[in-house]
Amino acid sequence: MREAIDLLARAGRNDLASDLNRIQARVDFDDLDVLRCVGTDRIADSILEAESFSELIALLGGLANAMNLSHVTLHVISEAASTNFSTKVLTTYPEAWISHYVDRRYFAVDPVARTCLATDHGFFWDRFDRTVPAARTFWEDAAMHGVGPAGYTRPIVTVRGDRLAVSVCSPLDLEAFRDRFERYEDDLSNLGMYLADSFCRLASAERPDTFNPTDDQLGILRALALGVTEEKLSQRSYQSGSYAVLEHSICTLFRTRTVVQAAILATRIGLLADAPLTKSDILAAPDVTAVGRLIVAPTGAPLRRLARLRTPCPDPAHSPAA
Repeated sequence: MREAIDLLARAGRNDLASDLNRIQARVDFDDLDVLRCVGTDRIADSILEAESFSELIALLGGLANAMNLSHVTLHVISEAASTNFSTKVLTTYPEAWISHYVDRRYFAVDPVARTCLATDHGFFWDRFDRTVPAARTFWEDAAMHGVGPAGYTRPIVTVRGDRLAVSVCSPLDLEAFRDRFERYEDDLSNLGMYLADSFCRLASAERPDTFNPTDDQLGILRALALGVTEEKLSQRSYQSGSYAVLEHSICTLFRTRTVVQAAILATRIGLLADAPLTKSDILAAPDVTAVGRLIVAPTGAPLRRLARLRTPCPDPAHSPAA
């Protein structure tokens, strides 16, 4: 813009140069997003205003049309410890390819997610080695279902630490797609941030960074993590109410739909390490020795030596003085 103002001033159009100077002074260029692809400005605004996944998927389709792409996908790569997304992927891929992808367990050979874990920068799919038989079969199957062969992926890391990505694909050959799409990389980066923002808002409720569950709540979460069924838990007695009351309070605290989801979340953030002891964790000696039972004191010297070897002892040089 500064160059345009100088050119207008040299050409004697001081009126236009003055107008552009006033515009430049009023615009906050740090918050200004200039999208090169025609029609994406309207899509960007709609993405931020989306109120459902169906709206967001429809906007992915609109974005594919605007950029002359086959498909657009927003997918979760990894979640922060306190995140529990209810949905992992939004895509315009056909249902046949989605089913085929899951049934064939192609997530084990798909290189996109693995690459997203290793970089924060966008990358073209022409970097992948397609000569390995498993990879070649994957890409051939994808092409048969209208996915690829060319594509581009932009990883996005949210403020909370979730890692998402936006992937686009095209039927063009790899080199032709790169030549055409390189000028739209910045567009996809900006739109990807908007998509990630809306997705996080719709896919998970905001959760606090810290939790302070009661002993009863921690006991239930720990039992679920160890495989105790909810039916058995409902038959136990608790200090602060019935199981139904505690179940509701746990879901409210962790903002989950079920206590099992809450137990998974508690495990991921390391909360169950502080779970209180229960009677089932403690074994005590019987109060009375059985009548007529003969107790023989064992000679356990070898076992004591083995126990000392297994149990690390503090270095005498670093032991505190008595």
